[in-house]
Amino acid sequence: MPNFRDYYFKREASVGDSDTVIIDITAKDPVSFFTVEYEATNGATSSIEKNPNDFITSIELVDGADVIASLDMAQWRGVNFFENKKLPPEVLNEGAAAKQEQRCNLQFGRYKDDLEFYLDPSLYKNLQMRLTHDFTVSATAGIATGSVKVTVMARVIDEGAKPYKGYLMTKEISSFTISATGDHVVDLPADYPYRMLLIKALLTAYTPQECITKLKLSCDADAHVPINDYVEDIVDMNEQLFGRAVQDVTVFSQDDEAEKTDIYDIRHATARPSEDENMITVEAVDAETVSFGVYTFSTPATPALVATDRDIYVHVEGQCPNAMFAIPFGEINDPEAWFDARMYGDIKLVLTKAQNAACSVMVQQLRG
Repeated sequence: MPNFRDYYFKREASVGDSDTVIIDITAKDPVSFFTVEYEATNGATSSIEKNPNDFITSIELVDGADVIASLDMAQWRGVNFFENKKLPPEVLNEGAAAKQEQRCNLQFGRYKDDLEFYLDPSLYKNLQMRLTHDFTVSATAGIATGSVKVTVMARVIDEGAKPYKGYLMTKEISSFTISATGDHVVDLPADYPYRMLLIKALLTAYTPQECITKLKLSCDADAHVPINDYVEDIVDMNEQLFGRAVQDVTVFSQDDEAEKTDIYDIRHATARPSEDENMITVEAVDAETVSFGVYTFSTPATPALVATDRDIYVHVEGQCPNAMFAIPFGEINDPEAWFDARMYGDIKLVLTKAQNAACSVMVQQLRG
């Protein structure tokens, strides 16, 4: 029987408000995944529409100049949804001096505790994890200074690992801002097979499919075109394959305010009050935002709209976590079905633009 253990490199270690944390990876046994968790305490008044992944700009694993994995936390969390069909655990609360937590996984197998595909640290000489963050210190839109803590844990395969077949390498290939018309072309690597291609298109109050309407994967000047699809259809396919992303957050809000979430194509939303004699209605959903009607019945005969912020518990379900959608190649857990980029000399991703959005392209590849 396989045997696993969790090894902590850091456990709720205090770090600077703005910092780059370097951790030497000293484990020598196979690693299924790393977990990185950040926590911080909100400012004295609130932290409206700000949670940890808004401030964590890079989580990467390197061996000298060799970048093994590299994304920001929001990207990692989006990738984790498409790997595991759910977002990693989090505690989100915009209220005064509340603690917020978010975590992500750097996953090297097709699923957690994969015994065939994993990271073998013994193959590297100077393996390090680098975490870069820059938290805003603010009473209303950031954190209390000195409150940031980091946990880094490795899931180690102690016994039972099968012969090494490689690991999944996830990286950002390109980041850019698009305009509202024309095409944007991204050159993609042709060095390792692709398991998934992931695209982020971020613009408040717009779904990713409203920012990029169509995409084409062109190999060797259209000699082979494995993908030529509308993004709206890709996002619907994501729901069929992966289900819905779910997020729960306590917002600090009042009547007729729109609150942002990390789900950029909300398809179901509910809200409930935190105080007696209050009633909440969901008035509108637009991409990642939810608008509320907030009423007080302290005087039952004359209900009134609430014009002061208070805690509201919000539950959303939908697609495009952190404004991302995924294109899996073949059966997602069968390496024989993945896209072998090594067969081509030139691979281009052509994106048809529709809005001025901040975009990035990520690839998850099988590396031996």
